[in-house]
Amino acid sequence: MSTTRSVTVRWTQVGFHRWPEAPPRRDYLTTRHRHLFHFELTVPVEHNDRFIEFHDLLDFAREVITDKELGRQSCEDLAETVIDAVVVDLDRQGVTLNELTCTCWEDNEVGATVVKTP
Repeated sequence: MSTTRSVTVRWTQVGFHRWPEAPPRRDYLTTRHRHLFHFELTVPVEHNDRFIEFHDLLDFAREVITDKELGRQSCEDLAETVIDAVVVDLDRQGVTLNELTCTCWEDNEVGATVVKTP
């Protein structure tokens, strides 16, 4: 039997963005609008004495995107930014991961998931 383990952290952040290329039926998205972005980040660990304490991971992840003005960034862009920052930070610690997953939701209703294999 095979066992996999991971740790998951969740947090929310207020942000403003816009989608200038939105189709006519969604033209309200072309102007700056507010969301409460909900993030969920999952990092694999190899054993129960994990290499990263999830409160530390949460603290780090919360600090990746601190600007409320997100321009035209999508949920995919935000999730990828979080993953890339975690990869760099863990690499500095000598930790290489096979896969990271981050989901970013707008107002906990619609969202996107990015899975990266560094």
